[in-house]
Amino acid sequence: MKNYHVLWPKFCIFLFGVKPRCPIFTGRVLIFPQEGEFMSKFALIHIGTHEVYGLCYVAGEIAKGGHSFRWFDGEDADAISAIADWTPDFICFSPLSAFFSSATKLSTKIKKILPSARSVFGGIHVSAVPEIVNLSEVDHVVIGPVDGTIEKIIKSKRSTIIKGQALSPGHIRPAKREYYEQIPRIGTRHGKMIMSHFGCVYNCSYCATHRIREAYKPEDYRRHWLSRRPLEDIIDEAGLFLECPTTEVELSDDDMLYGSDIETWLTAFAAEWKDKIGLPLVGNVTPLSVIRASDATMETLSNLVCNVCVGLQSSENETLRLFNRQFQTKKVFKEAVDRLHAFNIPVKIDIIIGNPVKDSIADAIETIKFAQTIGTKKVIATIFPLMLYPGTELTAWCIDHDIPLNEECQFNWYGGVGSVKFDTDTAKRLRNLTKLGSFFIEHNIPEYWMRALIEVNIDNEAAHLIAKCNFQDSLCHHGKSDQEIREILAQVNLYY
Repeated sequence: MKNYHVLWPKFCIFLFGVKPRCPIFTGRVLIFPQEGEFMSKFALIHIGTHEVYGLCYVAGEIAKGGHSFRWFDGEDADAISAIADWTPDFICFSPLSAFFSSATKLSTKIKKILPSARSVFGGIHVSAVPEIVNLSEVDHVVIGPVDGTIEKIIKSKRSTIIKGQALSPGHIRPAKREYYEQIPRIGTRHGKMIMSHFGCVYNCSYCATHRIREAYKPEDYRRHWLSRRPLEDIIDEAGLFLECPTTEVELSDDDMLYGSDIETWLTAFAAEWKDKIGLPLVGNVTPLSVIRASDATMETLSNLVCNVCVGLQSSENETLRLFNRQFQTKKVFKEAVDRLHAFNIPVKIDIIIGNPVKDSIADAIETIKFAQTIGTKKVIATIFPLMLYPGTELTAWCIDHDIPLNEECQFNWYGGVGSVKFDTDTAKRLRNLTKLGSFFIEHNIPEYWMRALIEVNIDNEAAHLIAKCNFQDSLCHHGKSDQEIREILAQVNLYY
């Protein structure tokens, strides 16, 4: 089990317990537990710079069951004492893999003070490796949605794996007001996130989606993950953004153009969003959905978003086969970006480098060179080193093929240290490409300059400044003013 501490730092822990009855406000109604009933206290732990969206749904289910919850910032210096003072019965974390180690350390320290408290881990990454329930820091693992799990967690013994019900997404609603109020660095963050559906139609080898599909029947996956939430729920949730200092919202669906009814749905969503919310919106699309969308859908998209992100991953066939994305040819990707630009939609692309292929440097540079050629307008890029998440097909493939894994990888996407272990010189060049690749693409730097610049030594201070420049370029691409950029940079803690 020790490898999970190396391979997992962004995750969810939930600790739950029992306290006397008192009225609970669910966001819609006051619930008064009946005489003789008891409620449990849930400490929800925030870790990281982005919203822990899944835990907001956990909060909603906790409140719906008549229990209480309170948010704590796991990165505060007094987090452990604050949590202990509140004496929760259960402690809940929802970090991604990069914060798994932080979550387990917090769990250990809290449980030393509150030995009766129990920890519960959940989320898509946890669902891929439910065997982490055997770790001493983990009392329960929740697979899948939160539906139907709260009472099971309360009644279950330690070291229990609990499977959520795959109901339609209309059954669950996130409780975000308390989150924004009690974790002010998220409530005051310039960008907020929202989702209309939780699934993905693809089966990429680096993603944990396939483990969810193995755990649930196809009809269950379609019903919960590939069905959209009621439009009124989405708009109601987004209304809270208007009460916060929000300048941008990300529709964080894996593909906002997914679905056979996309023209009807997007038209209705766009009308409601403009009428009732009106905040700038960014989203994610995939090349195939862009190509298949009608002109009417593309026109609606153009009038709705200020930017979309499209995952390129790699331009090279060897890597695309490894990722199970061989259908995404250069021709398909170029056609998609050209179409987005034809409708005046700015494009950001994501690239993965440091892949376990014959020549990882050539793989990265060829992909960057391809990115320089796409679209009729400028694109910007974010470049990440490959992260091998436990439980994924690609992780298993690397282990089966004796690919050496890098124990220094902490799943910090922006740090430039990936999961595959390379020799010192190759690792340095790949790290430099994650820092400089966006600059290479935006300014059309030729290959001979790329190969020269990736040989330089980028110290910690330079890496921080480069990260700031890359983030500033991204904000400019999103249409932010100079004043907005200064304000955002002043409040954001950059990872680099």
